[in-house]
Amino acid sequence: MLDVKLRKIRVDARIEWYSEGSVLAGTIASKCRGVRSHVEVESDDDPALIAALIHNARGGCYAEAALAEPVPIEASAALNGEPLDLEAHPKKPPRRRGRS
Repeated sequence: MLDVKLRKIRVDARIEWYSEGSVLAGTIASKCRGVRSHVEVESDDDPALIAALIHNARGGCYAEAALAEPVPIEASAALNGEPLDLEAHPKKPPRRRGRS
């Protein structure tokens, strides 16, 4: 749409994740500390046009939008083809029978 002439473009995107809590205690939680991206462009076009291209790419990025602002998440589950009510069961897994 912007008719930018690119010779080369490279994007380095890094997300720093971490987990805390315990699977066995039912307290596991994964979290995101942050996201860094760096764009390298080779082009003879006007720097303002290249900046506009990058701004538009970021503005149209679904992944960046989902990470930048909290969004509602709907989750459901099924077990053997039947709905599984996750709220009716504790997060902490039960002990397996027959194991020491």
